[in-house]
Amino acid sequence: MTDTSTGTIDLSAVRIALIGAGNMGGPVGRTMLDAGVRPENLQVVNSSPESSERAASELGAIAAASRAEAVRDADVVVLGVKPYQILDLAAELRDDLPEGAVVLSLAAGITLAQLEEALPPGTAAARAMPNTPISVGEGAVGLMRGDAVADAQHELLHALFSRAGVAVDITEEQVHAFIGAAGSLSAFVFAIIEAMTDEAVRLGLKRDLAAALVQQTVRGAATMLAESGMHPAVAKNGVSSPGGTTVQGLAALEREGVRSGVAAAMAAAADASRAMTKG
Repeated sequence: MTDTSTGTIDLSAVRIALIGAGNMGGPVGRTMLDAGVRPENLQVVNSSPESSERAASELGAIAAASRAEAVRDADVVVLGVKPYQILDLAAELRDDLPEGAVVLSLAAGITLAQLEEALPPGTAAARAMPNTPISVGEGAVGLMRGDAVADAQHELLHALFSRAGVAVDITEEQVHAFIGAAGSLSAFVFAIIEAMTDEAVRLGLKRDLAAALVQQTVRGAATMLAESGMHPAVAKNGVSSPGGTTVQGLAALEREGVRSGVAAAMAAAADASRAMTKG
């Protein structure tokens, strides 16, 4: 994986068509605005005019009257619909795509080859696999580049995700591992944080205090590793006194199979991604 994120490109004149501003499309639109896209240059289209207006209002963007209107002058067309809708949508847009536009799919399981086949020959097509924490600038995005994507277009995509957290280049084979390590991982972390918060309440803390302490500790631990470059095992050992509370807790984690459970969850997500692609 290669991190080539850059925020040096002026995005103020870049025009974005966002088709599907839902759970993933919405955060993608928000991070592009944070990166420098002007609100009037981000046109949103959802499944109904009411939904488009609502999503555009939440983002501070513009609701387009139709998909054709949204893509007509777009530099980048973001396909944020469900995977089973992607290829039909790409085929629908064939006659409306402007020359030189990049089509960016957010869908798992739909390959670049499938996307390129549904689009006009020579269309620049790319895939992005983001996770939801990009909405607060602390996420991860895996970018996959199609053969027709020029260097300048590739740099543009990285610039659009420059405020997402981290954007890395990956291959389509690596996307399955990426989903386990980043795409789906945020949900696993949420589940672990929920479990830790519930246990802190059981141990006697009020829920708001428990939530604040758990979230801050998780945030602090991740920040400490990121800023120090320290290996997690070294950081873990630094907290572990002989016979102390931490080593007792770590031993309980091992007995309960937490490490193998996390690995199994990540592997299951990666396997599901592979199955979707084959299907």
